[in-house]
Amino acid sequence: MAREQSGICAEANLHCCYVLLNALDGHEHYVRLQLAKVPMLAERLSDQFSEAMLNVVVAIGQNYWPHLYPEHQPQPWPAFTDNLADLPVVAPDLLIQIRADRFDVIHIATQQIYHLLQQHVDLYEQVQAFRYLDGRNLTGFHDTPDNPKGKQRRLSALIANEPKTSMSAGSYVYMLRYQYDLQRWQQLTMPEQEAVMGRNKLDGQLLPSAQRQANSHADKTALENETGRKQILWQNMPVADIRSQGMISIGFSANASDVPLWLATRLGQHSEAADLLLDYCQVEAGAAFFAPSINFLEEQAGSDLFK
Repeated sequence: MAREQSGICAEANLHCCYVLLNALDGHEHYVRLQLAKVPMLAERLSDQFSEAMLNVVVAIGQNYWPHLYPEHQPQPWPAFTDNLADLPVVAPDLLIQIRADRFDVIHIATQQIYHLLQQHVDLYEQVQAFRYLDGRNLTGFHDTPDNPKGKQRRLSALIANEPKTSMSAGSYVYMLRYQYDLQRWQQLTMPEQEAVMGRNKLDGQLLPSAQRQANSHADKTALENETGRKQILWQNMPVADIRSQGMISIGFSANASDVPLWLATRLGQHSEAADLLLDYCQVEAGAAFFAPSINFLEEQAGSDLFK
């Protein structure tokens, strides 16, 4: 049975580092080899610093995947921006997400992972993120209160484990970066903020339907299949400095089309009203990746992995 990467279904952490990399041309063999070592390195550090709850995700960019693993294609990614011309799309080759409850352990893991790869990649960007209060985003509201829980996390995020597919226990990964206009947001009263979000600010509960607009944030971000199962597992963390406040949102799904469909609904692509929260935040960029199973990474590295 294929083993999923540790960070996909892990519970929330206090700190995170996102490392975005571009691979050097002609280094595919070495990148395959070194990527397969990352889960082993993460497992060793997780044992060494067990209280830190370290977890890592390695994901390969939509455009780079055919160059790195040409014989093993996930189901086709839909066009990320179908008629969403206002959404800038970035295309880094690799995403390494490193989360833990100790920032020093994240630093150690980041340094060691980058050391594995540095001869074969260029650093595109490194972003630090943090948990805010009791799991809220910078609007002051609970983040993703309807996220799948328990066994539903795996069902939402991971491709079913089937012997005949190399994509088993993998996940489609979408990275979205938001920028908040908190100055405008904080001018709203609490009832006005709750009307935008469609939720109670204190406990995150849905407002009664009679009190919610059809394009409240809660209504525009709900994505369930015909059985009522949540289809996306979100891992969102604030990013901020003195000048800007935002959020990195990582969506994991077993289906390539779930996040683009969710995003199109939020943006009002189908002649619908857009998510009210988008009056106070902007989607700055998006990127699509695939996070294969640990077994897949090791198999594609070949016999050189254990030399």
